Amino acid sequence: MHRNDAIAFACGSLCLQVHSVLPHAMQPLVVQSAPIHPSTDVVTWLAKGARLLTLIKTSSGTRVYDHADDMLYYANPNTELPKECPDDHAFLCQTVCDTMPDGTQTPRLLVMDLVHPCIQCPRQRGDILRRLTPVFPHVCHVQWAGDKTALERFVAQGMPHEVEGIIALRSPLQAVREPESKIAALELLKGLP
Repeated sequence: MHRNDAIAFACGSLCLQVHSVLPHAMQPLVVQSAPIHPSTDVVTWLAKGARLLTLIKTSSGTRVYDHADDMLYYANPNTELPKECPDDHAFLCQTVCDTMPDGTQTPRLLVMDLVHPCIQCPRQRGDILRRLTPVFPHVCHVQWAGDKTALERFVAQGMPHEVEGIIALRSPLQAVREPESKIAALELLKGLP
């Protein structure tokens, strides 16, 4: 999704309350190149061309941190987290534009991970995300994360958006990516004209 489309989809006006909004949630996602451990890592995917955003629920509304431009915005009505979502929670998201079966394009935010509260175990963060699924706006979808083999099978069945590669979630805003995608279906697609 193009930068301007992603910002228009998720964000409202620029927010200048930078110091009052969970500053540790407004850090870039660090993706290191290292082996993924299939037996222990929690793995998910990065969409090709996705823009990373963090939705931050505050007592005065939702803010959206744009990782690429290091900017904070007010959420637009589509991405405003409801009052049922706990305050001081932050969620790492990626923007995608999904191709529907009829060929139309549907923009979405895939909620990848819980950034705050800071919980070290990615499985516990995933459990919290799944419990919070009902409070996310209709444009937000909790992204699947789990076993590497299961993810590879899932991706091989086809996705409504292009997949760039897989990452293992470690600490909040810390991930690992193997140098090669290691997904057979993606490797085959790379060879097509």
